[in-house]
Amino acid sequence: MDDDRRGLGRINCDIFLNKVEHGHTNICRALDVSLGGMRLERMLEAHTARNASVQLQFELPGVEEPIWVGATKVYEDDAVVGVKFTNISHGHFMRLRGWLRDQALVQSLPAFSA
Repeated sequence: MDDDRRGLGRINCDIFLNKVEHGHTNICRALDVSLGGMRLERMLEAHTARNASVQLQFELPGVEEPIWVGATKVYEDDAVVGVKFTNISHGHFMRLRGWLRDQALVQSLPAFSA
């Protein structure tokens, strides 16, 4: 999916998180994140139904308190699951928005070589 279709820019990341689905907790790895969702790498879990509701628990790098988000799977293949956030508290939304803004600023800085 491209950024134009999503409407919200994504920030590349490498975050391990808990994905709770149908009462089972699986560890996934977030590959990128936006205010609207995440792309997750599957790790040793069985496929489940598309459009299934999931709960995500993750810590942003440099932020101690975990964030909880309700989400719906929007696509899935052998290795990757795309989720769209459907339920996030105002406080967690503000924390995620601030972190994404900071990461976008850092990623936009020019690279300097020594």
